[in-house]
Order: sequence, then structure tokens, then C-alpha cells
Amino acid sequence: MKRSITILFLSLLLILPSTAGAAASANYEFHWTKSGSLGGLALVKGGVTFVPLTRMTNHYGIDLSWDAAGKRAQFNGWRKSLALRVGSLTGMLDGRTVKLEGAPFIFEKELYVPARFVVSALGGGDVIWDAGSKTVKAEKLQAFKKYDFEIEGLKYTVVGSSGVLYRTDSKGVQRELAKLGTSIKEYLSMGFHKTPGGLLVIDLSDFYGEPHLNNQYFRLVIKEGEVIHQASVHYWNRVEINAKSLGSQLLLNDGKTLRFIEDGTGKLLETIDLVQIGGESDAYFVEYIDKDVFLLRANMGGILKLANRKTGKVTVLYKELLKDQQLEYAELNDSPYRGDFLKFIKREGDMLYFKNKFPFDKDTNIYSISIAK
Repeated sequence: MKRSITILFLSLLLILPSTAGAAASANYEFHWTKSGSLGGLALVKGGVTFVPLTRMTNHYGIDLSWDAAGKRAQFNGWRKSLALRVGSLTGMLDGRTVKLEGAPFIFEKELYVPARFVVSALGGGDVIWDAGSKTVKAEKLQAFKKYDFEIEGLKYTVVGSSGVLYRTDSKGVQRELAKLGTSIKEYLSMGFHKTPGGLLVIDLSDFYGEPHLNNQYFRLVIKEGEVIHQASVHYWNRVEINAKSLGSQLLLNDGKTLRFIEDGTGKLLETIDLVQIGGESDAYFVEYIDKDVFLLRANMGGILKLANRKTGKVTVLYKELLKDQQLEYAELNDSPYRGDFLKFIKREGDMLYFKNKFPFDKDTNIYSISIAK
């Protein structure tokens, strides 16, 4: 019965009004298996519903390039390729020639392509026409998002759906380097540097959700083409900057532990249990570190603490530094997030200095505490 209704809707779609050289307005509503949904203006022309392929592919990370004449569009995603020509009833899908039920056209700088071709090409399910709302609908579309970047002449690719990192050498040979442990939800940014000892460090970050309150960070250490250490950590809402090194040692923070890696050899030198020291089952920032002390803050709790690496003493800083309204706010606030707003600014001898970035009452004081206590 359900299939009969679907066929009836599609039959109604085929007789929707259109005029030669013009298109009637409609809507589309597509749902991806793991990547949300997208909808907007569709156009019906010659009995065929067209949707804006360029908008979808841009949104889901498939690269688009045009030929010099601006007539042939090439789309490349992770192991997915499409090639379409404006005005042509044939196209290319993953290296095969395919027939289209309608010729692609440009409307308001968007490339419109038959909806059923788009859904099929992106691995979706049945295409359904909702006559009441004049909306073409489909579910279970797949994302082929990938993120490419180049380091020292080698191509690195992160697959959005799987979170797997690949490297392609100068001969075009591709191999898997690492599993990041989670899919990439939205926009992946990348930074890298080569250490004095010859290690390659790659830092990746994915900010996602609405309004981008989820922050996922990845760090990989590569020696002689192999990933020898990696870490990832997820924070929500609060964004602080983690310490990345201590002298020549590299730091890897997974929110629960902090690892110290020797430059050159890649040897693991030390591991600090952040949860044990911080006292909260949470993901931790490490905002400053030295040989004798470090500053840590639980993501959800938000309280900055000073840990003495020699004595094991942990000091709750706002209780030592703040007074009156600022102290009360650190204890009771939950906007824009819980905790204090103390920011480390410098160290001089045994003294650590801080500013209080209290958001609702400007505080120009400089606060200090001695680590010799």
C-alpha cells in the first residue's frame, strides 16, 4: 500500500504545471543518515523536479570545479565523483555514463539537477512527492565529505563519515594512517608543525552543533611516516587554550590524562592523571604548565586550579584571589558557563599572575599567588 501511494505521488509530480523555458516553484526536504537535513527551493520543469546540487555538495564537503566555459561541473567527494554538463541529458557517476530525466540548468548561480538523480547518486532511499506542500522528500542520503590538506608535498585526507586519516604519497599510493575515533561532524580545521627533533605534529579541530558549542580536538604525532601517539578530547561550550609543549617535550591531552612525549625519539616520558588531581570526573583543560606546577580546569565545573607537581597540593585559585561579587559569581554563575574567569598572564620567579575576565563587571586588577607557599 505504501509503495502504491509513493508511485501515485510521483505520478502527480510528473503532471505538475510547467512552462517551456520556465520552471514552477516547489520545495525539497532531504535527510542524511548521520549528517542532519537540508531543504529549500526546488524547481519543476518539463515534469521533472530539480534541486540545487551545488548547495548540497558545498554543505556536505564535496569539492566542485567547473571547466573554463562554465558548463561542465565536476564533483569529487570521498570515493564519490559526479560530472554534469549544463543542458545535457547524460552525466558521469563514479566513472560510469548515466542518463538524466532532465537536463541540468543554472538558476540564480545554482546548478539545478534532477532530484531522483541526486538522491540515487548520494545513496538515498525512495523519492516521495508530497502534493499538499509541493515538496520532494528523501531520506537516508549518505555524506561523502572529505578534508584534504598538504604537508611537505604529501596529501593527507580525513574522511568525514569515519574519521579515518589517510596519506597519499607522490606516486598516488594511498594508505590509512590513523583512526581518529569519531566522525567529523562539521568543519575540520588543521594546523601542523615539524619539531626540532624531526617529529611531525598535526592538530585538528572540529566545531559543530548549533551554535557550535561542541569542540572536538585531535593531536597526532608522526615519526618516519607512522603515527606513534595520538589523542582526542571533546569539550562543550567553554573554550580554553591547552598548553602544547613543555620545553622540548610535546604534550598530549585527552581530557583525562596528560602525556609528555620526548622530541626526536617519541618516547613516552610521563603521564599525569588529570581526573585524580582535579577531583572531578570531567574533561580537563591544561592552561599552563611548568616543571613544578600546572593549571587545570574541568570543562563543566569551570574552576581553575593550581597543582604543585612536587608536593601534590591543589589550590582552588578563585578562593585565594577573588572577593565579594567576583567570588560569589565564580561559585554560583552558570552563564555563559559555570566557573570562574581567571586567566593566567605570566610567571615571574615563584609568582603567578592572573586577570579576571569577569564578563559583566570590568575588573582591571592583576592578581598574584606564590607557588612557594
